[in-house]
Amino acid sequence: MRTPSYITSLMVVSASLLTALPALAEFQCAPANTSASLPTRDAFFASEMAAWSKTTRSRYTEGKSASDCRDVTVPGYEGFPTQRCTYENADAGVGMFPALKAQVIILDPSAQQLAAWSINACRVNGATDASMPKCLDRLRNNIIVSNGAQFPVVGSVVESYCNSSGAYGECKSLPKNSPWLRPRHTWFRDGVSVDFKPGFGVHWDDKDYMGLFDKLLDVTQSDRQINTTYKTARIAAAERDQWRSWRRHIGKPEMTDGVSGTVDGAGWRTVAASVHRAACRGSSNELFDAVVFANKSWTTR
Repeated sequence: MRTPSYITSLMVVSASLLTALPALAEFQCAPANTSASLPTRDAFFASEMAAWSKTTRSRYTEGKSASDCRDVTVPGYEGFPTQRCTYENADAGVGMFPALKAQVIILDPSAQQLAAWSINACRVNGATDASMPKCLDRLRNNIIVSNGAQFPVVGSVVESYCNSSGAYGECKSLPKNSPWLRPRHTWFRDGVSVDFKPGFGVHWDDKDYMGLFDKLLDVTQSDRQINTTYKTARIAAAERDQWRSWRRHIGKPEMTDGVSGTVDGAGWRTVAASVHRAACRGSSNELFDAVVFANKSWTTR
C-alpha cells in the first residue's frame, strides 16, 4: 500500500503509521487503522527517517510505477497490505547482462517504521545519545547491503549470483562480464530464502519463470514444495544464532507466540514472519533488537 504525501507534526507522540510525519508516496506494512507510539521526541527520529527514505524510494521489487503492484491476500498475512509486484532487475550485471523479469509478494515498511525500529533496537541495547549515530548508521548500512529493506513474503528476489551467495566472490571484485554478475532468481518465503524440492522444477537460476508465478505465489501449492530454509531473516539481516542469543538474554523461548519447536528449518520462517507482522503493528522489531545485541560494539562510542 502506498501512502499519500503530506506533513504532520513531529511532536505527535501516538499517531497512525499510515498518516504520521512527512512521507513520500511509499509502501508501509501496517494493517489499516493501526496506531503505534512512534519515538517522535527522540532527538534522532527525524534524521533517521530521512536517511531511511533514500532506501524506501529505491526498492526495486516495488516496480517502477503504481501499476506494477496490486493488492493481494496471502494466508497468514490477512489484513496486512501485501502487494504482488512485477519488476525486472539486473543488479550488479546492469549494462552487461539483460535484466531478469520476476514477480514477488512484498510487505515493505515505510521510512518512519524503519526509523522507529532502528531507534528502539539501539536504545534497548543501551545506546546513549553519544553512541546513537554510530549504532543507527551501522544497523542501517547492514540492512541496506543485505536486502535494501525489502520483505518478500513469497516469490523471487532477482540479484546477481555474486550477491546472492558468497560462493561466487564479491561482485565489486569480479572482472567486467564475469558470468557471476548475471542476475538470477533467489526464492523467498516469509523473508527468508528457500529452495524447492528437485521435482518442482524451480531453481536459483536465470530461467524465465513468468508463466509459473501464479503457481509459485500460491502458497497453498508452493509451500509443500519447499526443501531448505536458509539462515538469514529479513529485514534485519538476522541470523538464527543471533536470535537465539537475544531470546536467552531477555529470558524468552526461541519460538514466538507460544509456538512449539525450534528455529531450525521451517521454524525460522515462522519466527521471521511473526516478528515482522508484530513490528508492522508497532514501533519495534525484535529481529532488529537481536542484531544490535549481537553487535555490541555498535552501541559504544
